[in-house]
Order: sequence, then C-alpha cells, then structure tokens
Amino acid sequence: MSEAPGGYRIEVSSPCGEDTAVAGIDADALLERLPSLEAAVLGSAARSRSLGAGMEAPARQVGGTLFDSVFQSAIKALYLSSRQKAQERGRRLRMILRVRAPELAALPWELLYDAKLGGYLCLHHPVIRYVEMLEPVSPLRVEPPLRILGMVALPGSLGTLDADLERDGLSTALRPLMDEGMVQLEWVRGQTKQHLFDALLRGCHIFHFIGHGRFDDQRRQGMIVFADEQGREDPLHAEALGSLISVAEPAPRLVVLNSCETGTSHALDLFSSTAAKLEYTVPAVVAMQFPVTDKAAALFSRAFYQALAANRPVDEAVRTGRIALRADKDDSLECFTPVLYQRSGDARLFDLTSARPAPDPGKAAVDIDRLRREAHRDRKTEPSFPQPPPPPSPPPLRTPSPGVTPLMVIDTGHWVVSLAVHPQGRLLATGSRKLIRIWDVVTGRPRWERRLGGWSTMVNATAFSPDGSRLATGSTDNFARVWDWSTGSVDAELAHRHFVNTVDFDPSGQYLATGSADATVRVWDLGTASEVLALRHARAVKAVRFSPDGRLLLTASEDRNAYVWDGDGRQRARIPHHDFVLGVAFSPDGRKIATCGQDRVVEVRETESWTPLFRAEQDAGLRSVAFSPDGTLVAAGGEDGTVGVWSADTGRSLVTLQQGRAVNAVAFYPDGRFLASGGEGKVVRSVPLPEDDR
Repeated sequence: MSEAPGGYRIEVSSPCGEDTAVAGIDADALLERLPSLEAAVLGSAARSRSLGAGMEAPARQVGGTLFDSVFQSAIKALYLSSRQKAQERGRRLRMILRVRAPELAALPWELLYDAKLGGYLCLHHPVIRYVEMLEPVSPLRVEPPLRILGMVALPGSLGTLDADLERDGLSTALRPLMDEGMVQLEWVRGQTKQHLFDALLRGCHIFHFIGHGRFDDQRRQGMIVFADEQGREDPLHAEALGSLISVAEPAPRLVVLNSCETGTSHALDLFSSTAAKLEYTVPAVVAMQFPVTDKAAALFSRAFYQALAANRPVDEAVRTGRIALRADKDDSLECFTPVLYQRSGDARLFDLTSARPAPDPGKAAVDIDRLRREAHRDRKTEPSFPQPPPPPSPPPLRTPSPGVTPLMVIDTGHWVVSLAVHPQGRLLATGSRKLIRIWDVVTGRPRWERRLGGWSTMVNATAFSPDGSRLATGSTDNFARVWDWSTGSVDAELAHRHFVNTVDFDPSGQYLATGSADATVRVWDLGTASEVLALRHARAVKAVRFSPDGRLLLTASEDRNAYVWDGDGRQRARIPHHDFVLGVAFSPDGRKIATCGQDRVVEVRETESWTPLFRAEQDAGLRSVAFSPDGTLVAAGGEDGTVGVWSADTGRSLVTLQQGRAVNAVAFYPDGRFLASGGEGKVVRSVPLPEDDR
C-alpha cells in the first residue's frame, strides 16, 4: 500500500492472481480514533461481559472501515478464492501487509473485520506486517537447546506489573521441552541495560522482554524502559536497542516485547515503531500496539511459546496466542493488541526437529533419489556430473566483445540482489524483488524482463549459460528456473524445499547446480529436468560454482565452511571461516579458489593441496567474490558498500571502490576491462580496471 493520486494504491498478489486498485482511506480520521480505541481495548479486559460487548463497537467500526476500503470487489474475490484454495490444500492462508505509507502503517490492521466472512480476519489466519529489507531468512536449524533469554525491568515509578505471573506462565509452557533438553530458559539477573548487555554476550535465539514501553513523540520513535542502578526509569530508544541486541552471538531470530505501546508507529515515520526498527537487527518481532494487561500478556506468552515449541511458524504462533486470549474472555479486545513484524519470507524461524551435524567427509552424498539415478543410468545416458565431462568445446556463437564500453551507472530502480554478465559482454542480468531483467550495458535500457509471482519473492541468483542463450535464476519461491530469454519460455522449473540462493551452469551447459536454504546442493540434468546428485550441508547453502573442467563443485554454507566435492559426492576439501560463507569462485584455469563471508575475510587457495595463498580482511561482511577472466585479479563486495580488488597471486590491494550502500554481487566483464557491482544502492556500477598493476 502506497500513496497514489486520489488515495492509496493497493497492489495484491495471491495464489489466484494479482490486482491493483486505488482506495480512498481517510487515514487522519482513523488515527484520531486511536486514543478511544486504546481505552476500549483496556476497558474490555476489565468490564463485565454486558459492558464489554458494547465497548467492541469502536473496534468493529474501525476494522470494517479498513476492510471495506481495501477489499473492493475484485480484491475481495481474490481473497475469497485464495482462502478457499488454501483450505482445499489443507493449509492456512497468510495475509502479509506491505505498507509503504507511514500514516497507514500506524493503523491497527489486525482489526480487519467483515461480519459475513466470520468476523475478525486475524483470528482465522495470520496477519503479518512485512518490513521490506533485502535479506530473506531461512529457518535456523538449532541444535537443542533453543536458548530463550528473558528479562524483567520494573522501574519503581512505573507501578507494578505482575512479572512473576508471566515468568511462571512462560516456564510452565516450556517445562516439557526444558525437561527434554530442547529449550533453555535463562533470565537476565537485573533490570539495567548493563545487565542485559552482559547476558547478551552469551548469545540467545529468542529475547523476551517483560516490562514497559513508550513512544517518544518528539523523536518519533518507540522505546523500552529499563531501570538504572537506583531503580529509576532509564529509557532506551528502539534504534539503540537494536544495536544492543546485535552484540549477541548467536544473534536472536525473534524478539518478544511484552510491554505496552511497543508496536505503536508515528504517522510520519514508517520505522518509528520499536518493533519495526528492531527489524534491522532481527528477522521477526512480536510487540504490543495498545497497552496490555498483565494477565493478557501472560496468557499470550504461554500459548505463543507452546505453539512455537511445537515447531509452528511464528505467524501461526501469534494467531494461537490471539485465540487463547479470545477464548479466555470472548468479549475482550486484547487479542488484537499483539502485532507481528517480519522481514523473513518464511515464518518458520527455527527448525527444532532436524538439527544435523556437519557433513561427514566421504558420506555427504544424499542417496534419497537412488531409484531415480538408477533409472537414469538404465536409459544409458552418460551425465557429465557426477561423471566428469570431456573439456567443453568453445561456444560456437559467443565470443567476448572487447569493444564494449558499458555505462558507468545503470539505474535499475530496485535493490540488485543478484547479477550476471553475459558471455559476450554486451548484456547483463539482474535479479531483484519479483523482477528478472536483462540490460543493454551500452544504452542502459532493459532488453528483456520477467516478473515472478508473489509480492515478496526475491530473485537471489542469476547465471547465463556458457553460450549465453539461457538464463538460470533462483528465488525465494523455492524454485530455480532456466529461461530461454530469446523466446521468454521456461525450459526447466526445478523445485527445492526452501529458498533457492544460488545457481550455476556446468561448462557444457547440460547441467545446473542449485543451492538452497533447505541445506542441499542439487545437480540437475537439464535435458530431462531430473536430479542426478544431491549434497547435504549442515546449514543453508549460499553459493555454488562448478570448476572450469566440470569435475568439481565448490559450495558455501551458513555452517561457516566452504566445501569442494567431486562428481561422486565425496568431499575433497573443507575451507573453514569464522562466520557464514557467502561467496565462492574458481579461477578460470581451475588452479585457485576464492571464498568470502560474514567474517569480513576474502581468502584465496591453490587447488593442489588447498593451501592458503593469501587472505584479506575488510571492515564489514563480504557477500560476493569473483575472479577476472585472465585469473590475475580477485574482487569482493561487502555490506558496507566497499568493493575491493586484489592481485590473485600476491594478495596486494589494487583498487578500493566505495558504492555507498551494501554490495550484493560483483562480476567481471568477459574482456576483463570492467568490473560490475550491484546492491542496495539500486544501481549497477561498471568501473574500468587498471591494466598495469596486474
């Protein structure tokens, strides 16, 4: 939802289609009703049933107005058909709100109401406030126990909040899992920011705060109230709270704020809410948009964690908490107080049931598709992987165009999540949210474009085939696709169980390797669209590359390692890092590999004994690495906007470029004269490289 002439533009993407409309929402009038609505929410918790029923009228009026404004005829039809489709598949529809207009973000969308559709929508399916950020989040495979850090802060002047009740309720809900060793609950030993800092240094998966929150109208930002050493109020604004939480290792995936007004936004600032501001630090935040009673906070927490511990997604856990509040007092409005903010496309933040050890060398090939591979052999076809192919012949039609001088800047208008340069050098492909585009690098204009379904789908990976006739993409809808971009047709659609983060063609163009947040690398025969090999990792796979002769695969994983595999699925080498490994590359002659990661290090090794040749450390995490076509240079781009270029032989720093915003992808042009990079600056920059220093 964003501003448009005559109102607000509503764009809907659903399993049953897409639509666009302009809604005349009187945001100012609805915002003026929030104080009386807050009073009704609290009053409904304290009043008798007869009075409570009357106090629900303001909530139904606001919810009905929001529903009627947005769910116009065609959009309502899409909603109904999508809900029916989800039910037929035995699933629950998820309503994800992507609100760009700050005044709309401040409205209580959890109250969406239509009597003919069963009342409040959030009681029938999850309602999620999506915060648009680049990095999608895959489920964290947690080796038990799941570590929950709780904190109670009750400065004396703010009055009593029954923290013991909620603490007991939380402990009771988690006791079975604690007894099994699946969950560990630790409480911060104090009420000050220093106490929290000390506890966070030990790390946690979930941070649960019990206390008080406020909204600072002057700074237009939410805050949490801690106590100082004398027990007095010591507020901390949301931005600073996010920085404090970021010191945790492991970092929390979820923050639960059982404090009043932590979900309240300012109508002029989309990120002013405490919860939304914390999305820069954690993938999901549950907060309260109205003041909440102690009993409701305790009931919600108990039901929420019971559902989460049962391995339900966080959005469904929030809905479970709402229903628990509604069942306790069915005329209370407090079930609409919790708000879920999320930047992850997948609401399953944790996987408590499938923690796996690191791959065992020699045994990491997955044999789950043995019958398919045997059938493949029975057809007497000879795959080039896992059986190594003969050296590929040069592409018959495609040769680099040394005369191409690309534009220095191509404005894509969207975050560049992935980037690939065509073998001829005249074109490049970018992947963004929903968009796949091929650009003419001389004119800066798009030559080809495709839009994926799903409003939050990120195109994480792009790669041209060796002859340049096809483009492979991987995206957060769990699919890798191979496009014949000259015709626009999809030659292959290959499914994973989670986000596809990386794709790469083998030198013959017959096989495609894909890596996914489901912790597997899969190799596909594109002639039959069948899987010929699968390699399991301990965590999400972030990058995969074939060696120039097609005999090896180099993979990068969130398990803090890069791996080299042969065609039989045997592990040939493991390259350790101190954090997620996000980028890998083979040199064109196959004699070197490069790896980079969140530990800020780029490292180059030779491939005979896998001995390190050099390592360079940057000031921030590195997301992508590439060799130049002649193998003399290696480049890496990082989240602080820096692109570094080094000599691949000596490690000497040759070029440092500052792009201003995080860089997600780097790629050399085929003649080696230019380096392309793209990221959160929404542009692709192509810069000339020095010839003399190589």
